[in-house]
Amino acid sequence: MTNRRTVNFRTKLKHINAFSIGCSAAWLALACGGVDNEAEPTPPLPDVTDRDADCKINPYLADCPPEETAPSVEVKPPPGPAPGPPPTADELARAQVENVLLSNCGGCHGSQLTPLTARSGMNYIDDMLKLAEKQKLIPLDSESSPIIRRMRDGSMPPPLEGGVRVREADIELVANYINNPAFWPSAPQVVCENPAVGFDDIYEAVAVDLRGEEDRDKPFLRYVSLQNRVTAGICTNTALDLERQALTKMLNMLSINANVAVPIPVNAVQTLYRIDLRDYDWNRAIDVEGQPFTDVWEAIVDANTYAVPFVGEDADDARADALTDVPVMFLDSMLDVAMIGNLYYAIIDVDVTQTMDSFIIDKLGIDVVANLEDEDLIRAGTTLSRVSRQDRLIEGHRIDIRPGVFYQSFDFANVQNESIFQDPFGFNEGGREAIFTLPNGLLAYMIADDAGNLVEDSDILFDASQGNYRAVTSVSCSACHVTGLIPVADQVRDVVLDNARVFIEDGTLNRDQLEQLEAVYLPPAAFERRLADDTTAFYDAALKRANLPIRGVEPVSNLFLRFDRDMKLKDAAGDLGVSAAELDDFLDNLDPTLGVLSKSTLDRDDFTKVYVASLCELSTVLKNQPDEAVCLEAEAALDL
Repeated sequence: MTNRRTVNFRTKLKHINAFSIGCSAAWLALACGGVDNEAEPTPPLPDVTDRDADCKINPYLADCPPEETAPSVEVKPPPGPAPGPPPTADELARAQVENVLLSNCGGCHGSQLTPLTARSGMNYIDDMLKLAEKQKLIPLDSESSPIIRRMRDGSMPPPLEGGVRVREADIELVANYINNPAFWPSAPQVVCENPAVGFDDIYEAVAVDLRGEEDRDKPFLRYVSLQNRVTAGICTNTALDLERQALTKMLNMLSINANVAVPIPVNAVQTLYRIDLRDYDWNRAIDVEGQPFTDVWEAIVDANTYAVPFVGEDADDARADALTDVPVMFLDSMLDVAMIGNLYYAIIDVDVTQTMDSFIIDKLGIDVVANLEDEDLIRAGTTLSRVSRQDRLIEGHRIDIRPGVFYQSFDFANVQNESIFQDPFGFNEGGREAIFTLPNGLLAYMIADDAGNLVEDSDILFDASQGNYRAVTSVSCSACHVTGLIPVADQVRDVVLDNARVFIEDGTLNRDQLEQLEAVYLPPAAFERRLADDTTAFYDAALKRANLPIRGVEPVSNLFLRFDRDMKLKDAAGDLGVSAAELDDFLDNLDPTLGVLSKSTLDRDDFTKVYVASLCELSTVLKNQPDEAVCLEAEAALDL
């Protein structure tokens, strides 16, 4: 009788290297609000498995004898007892990073070992705080941290001992955590005693710069400011470099122009930048949720509470020259609204009233059905996704109407217990995500529901940095794809081909379909090469043209998360254009909501609600002040 490596392949795949998943089943159940395992299971094929052969392939299957190697690693759940209060977003983010380190390095350095049995006595690879205490990582300085250096140079895990190099995406996940000041509140941070940069200063600089420009260009010129961060005590040298990178990357991620454009600094310390709407095709009219706007800038202004129209000598000159009520916005509040939701879709010219399938054919010229028939696409299926609660299928295409690539991923509806392994060519999606190159080569993102309708976030994809753990377009996607397109190791091809006779006998597949499967489901190495080539040709090339680093902390998602965190007194002062001391002295005259800032922190959303009214109150002594109509409207809203 011919041995089949596994016929009951769904059961087997669910056990493959469970400890290698960055998010274990137990962790997902906690972090993602539970996974529905009660759905009716997919009927397995007849079980005639050769257990000895299975164990040679995957010793982690049930009933296999233990290997005589380092102890197996059980990926730990996030900190905190259960039952009890749910883990915080910070705890989940730390657990995600710790699980990445544990899955890659835990065999030699995991907490299941003792100092005597662990390599070099180090048994705390899954404890970020202990790693910092032992100086294996340096808070806020990933590139000087030994664990990052060793992973980047490939010396850990040791290749001569069979260690597999850590994925770039995993290294960047750990590096982003190390560099994020939100996760290291007690770490020493450089604070500069900068003089407050008020709105008079900002509007004077904008008005002066506009006077020096050609009259025909002025209506297209706008300004983005980092001056609120200077007033908040952030030094103007390299401390602001990540936010400067976020500005350049954000603008080009929101561009449908084929060229990459870098904003122009208009002051010596590079905290005020001039942009030309035409460089990003922002001078076109757009529609956001049925509301028309004359251009992209006005749509962002409408969504941004912090974009307040000012009047006064300099403000009036700037408004008249640029033909807009708000010629300047702070970068962080601008990014906070422009990079998510239906506004993001509108800016990158995605019509949310059409389905993803319509967008693919109408805007990108891709005929998915024809590409599958012609074997002109690539696929990979896996059970081991680190971002999805379900099995996933990744499918890649070339964009037909211009240079570029398009990849979409299908997640399977758990209620139907769908699996790409059961039928590689017929399945019911539970949700879908897409990543494609913009005309300039940077990446754009979309999320759709099970009917293909475009949505703003996903309940299938997991993002520990979000308070509700749902992945949000596009900031969650940007954080994950900091290195570009992420390869997936296909598990479908080998399993199906190993069981080809069974599939043909029961009518699941025919011989033509098996040949098609071999053509489109690439071996992992070939799939990885294809994605690496696409990343280099488009994404990396665009970053180089924008003078942005190819690898390192992802600036857009980092700034988005920083902006949405609880605020200190100095942060609020920066947004209001006064010093922290001035704001502290004036708190009694402002909305009581702000009173907590004298001793503690304030939720960003609570601050936003009273921002305009507070700004109006603090600006009465300025030459340039918020428009009176806006102030009256803000006061009336608070009275309600």
